[in-house]
Amino acid sequence: MNDNVKKENRKALPKFFLILLGAALLGGALGFLSSLVSYSGAEDTVAAAMDALVGCVLPWLIPAVSLVLLAAAVWQYRAAKRLFESWDGEAEEVADQAESRLNRVLLLTAVTMVLDFFLLSAAPYSRLSHYGALVSTGVFLAVVVAIMLLQQRVVDLTRRMNPEKRGSVYDMKFHKKWLESCDEAERQQIGQAAMRAYRATGSACIALWVVLLILDFAFDIGILPSFVALLLWGILQVSYILECIRLEKRKK
Repeated sequence: MNDNVKKENRKALPKFFLILLGAALLGGALGFLSSLVSYSGAEDTVAAAMDALVGCVLPWLIPAVSLVLLAAAVWQYRAAKRLFESWDGEAEEVADQAESRLNRVLLLTAVTMVLDFFLLSAAPYSRLSHYGALVSTGVFLAVVVAIMLLQQRVVDLTRRMNPEKRGSVYDMKFHKKWLESCDEAERQQIGQAAMRAYRATGSACIALWVVLLILDFAFDIGILPSFVALLLWGILQVSYILECIRLEKRKK
């Protein structure tokens, strides 16, 4: 067993060092370029161009983005509903197609929610009047309600297809009840998806920290953005390990 461990370590170590070397070279190159940008004074030109772009485009983005993405989500939901209505209760292929379309609805609504939250937080940098800011906030709240209603319809249709499922979107313990109503295969799938999300989020936090560090060198954006990226990474790491410890205790 020890020989196998050492063999795997020796096999993986060169690739690991190559990745570190590549990351160091890339970081050095980006750091050098950011220093050039900082000393050349180009950050003022870039900042002015970004302010102008945000001021002109941002007021229209929340309704435009929401309309396009939610229209696609509604189309996917209706297609899933038609499949369900034509389902005889036996053909697994039809049920799988319907569930696949419902998953796309959830994906589109999640993307819409994230983008709208970002656009709302960027609203103070736009050229909106106080009245326009109120309108944008109202549109944002209307979109949030529309997303909740659409997600509720997705859950209801899923429960009609799988009567053993439990939980309401409006229940604060929805995720717990839904997980408890899943069978072993579904829980394993959820666990695999959660692990993929954990790894992707951890990598994204580190990449974001690197980007923010370089931007701080070039544009002096301050330490707070980097701190937030590392804070999220720390919460992810600590919460995962604590949950592993808790689950291990439950096994004993």
